Amino acid sequence: KHFIPKEGALQSAIRIGRRIPDKKHPDFLPLQILNTVLGGYFGSRLMSNIREDKGFTYGIGSMLGSMLYSGFMVISTEVRSEVTQQALDEIYKEMKRLSVEPVEAKELEMVRNYMLGSFMRSVDGAFHLSDRCKSVVLFDMDYGFYERYITAILSTSQEIMMELATKYFSEESFFEVVAGKK
Repeated sequence: KHFIPKEGALQSAIRIGRRIPDKKHPDFLPLQILNTVLGGYFGSRLMSNIREDKGFTYGIGSMLGSMLYSGFMVISTEVRSEVTQQALDEIYKEMKRLSVEPVEAKELEMVRNYMLGSFMRSVDGAFHLSDRCKSVVLFDMDYGFYERYITAILSTSQEIMMELATKYFSEESFFEVVAGKK
């Protein structure tokens, strides 16, 4: 955990991240679904809790990135200085909750629909489709990756997501950087 004090700061910038497996690892695709539940879209748990319920920030999100031999997960937000620690506590609380409580069927269905719609937009048109082809080549994958992606969206169970949250969302496995006031 790293804190960079900024005297007089009205906000604190929070970045929490860790390494994850690359796109070829069997955990990567189900982890995409879990990440979407946590912070990967506007209706996510982080957005609902930290923006909508608490009013700590205008925006918060999490994302997965993949490189050739590794990947990363990042949670990012800026919060009012006086609520920095509370925001951190709520972020870790939401990650922990995913490891001990199954995602409700209604929430999972919403995330699935969101992800399927996003995927459809990502292959709409020649330029988007060429980006998908480029990704297959750059990551040395086969075109079946996208079929496996759709299958993962449709079939990843609540139990698998809890197992992945237990495996990847422990507070101790994350690096935390806060710049501002704590």
